[in-house]
Amino acid sequence: MFNRLKSAPLSQQIATAAAALCLLVSLALVALGAISSRHMQHQQQAGFGEALARQVAAQVSLALESGDLLSVRATLQRFVDTTAAEQVAVVDVEGKPLGEAGSASGQYLSQYTAPVTVESNIAGEARVTINTDAASSAQRRFVLSLLGLSVILSLAVYGAGLQLGRLLGNRIARLSRKLALEDAAPGQLPANELAALESRVGALPMDLLRTRDQGAAGEEHYRHTAVLYLQLDSLSDYVDTLDEQSLQRYIERLQRLVHTAAGFYGGELQVARQFALAVYFTGDGKGGSAAFRAASCAWLVNAAAREMERKRSLSMRFFMAVGLSELGAGDAADIYPGLYMQSTLDELQQVCASRPPKILLSPATCEDTDVDGRLQHQVTDVLDYAMLESMAGSYADLLERQLQLILKRLSEPLASA
Repeated sequence: MFNRLKSAPLSQQIATAAAALCLLVSLALVALGAISSRHMQHQQQAGFGEALARQVAAQVSLALESGDLLSVRATLQRFVDTTAAEQVAVVDVEGKPLGEAGSASGQYLSQYTAPVTVESNIAGEARVTINTDAASSAQRRFVLSLLGLSVILSLAVYGAGLQLGRLLGNRIARLSRKLALEDAAPGQLPANELAALESRVGALPMDLLRTRDQGAAGEEHYRHTAVLYLQLDSLSDYVDTLDEQSLQRYIERLQRLVHTAAGFYGGELQVARQFALAVYFTGDGKGGSAAFRAASCAWLVNAAAREMERKRSLSMRFFMAVGLSELGAGDAADIYPGLYMQSTLDELQQVCASRPPKILLSPATCEDTDVDGRLQHQVTDVLDYAMLESMAGSYADLLERQLQLILKRLSEPLASA
């Protein structure tokens, strides 16, 4: 029953819920009214019966003083004839009847008593029996009329709720039809309007309709960043001469070389131009400042490329330059640093276009403390850039060990081979 109501139209659900609630409230009020009226009726009957019993006891006590039992019986019969008492009786203190009039019959009988006194002494007890069938029937009719009124009121509420539910259901159904991606057969949609709306909303491509939240700008993009720019000179020659499979293997090997070298110093590799890569170094690390790590990575790439050219027929010719930027590369959440970086990339591209024989360092890079203390460089005429000559002894040994690791890594088979 509950499952059937759950899948019923919205109008029936609202009407049934409203009628049930109205019926429950009405039944509670009927029960309260019945209890209250019955209590008041019992109080009134008790007051009337007790007063009648006292009156009988008062009149009978006069006859008992004179010992006139015929007068006692006459008095009792008069009370039966003139009042609502069904039976009136007088008994002595031992319970023996002294007089009785009328007979009690019925389903609901109530008996009330009062002491009979003779000269301030209790001589017996007056008993009055009253038939309350009529009062009980009247109370039942009252309760039944209230129950009927409750049912009628609940039916009226059901009708009103049905109309209101239809209006609301029609509005939801129209909204559901507007959200439909395609016409569905009537049997394919649930009868309940809310369930049909949920089905239509569930079929919508919400991932495509929902806009992506723009994240907060990353602090790492607003720190000084060293940029290693690599102009892939040999790649521009091979694009038109190699077949697709050979070109793919060549680019994969080139990517592995630069990525492995950048991994020693925490560099982030990105494509900067059509035939150019950029590796970004931010902050200070265990390997030194960002500028020093960029220069060290450039030295590794250059040395590894020369070793690979000796073992393979294809050339790996790079023109490299290292520069500094006040901001980082940016990302999708904050494009401002990336736009600011373009001027640095343009300058490095211009420097590499002069085809320098060695790695070039920008004037700001040369002023770095680690670069100035650990590298030997010589100023050139290309925008006052300096040419990297050599590394200090201890750092040169470290770079040699890293170079051997790179060559070992590059000797492993390629994924696409």
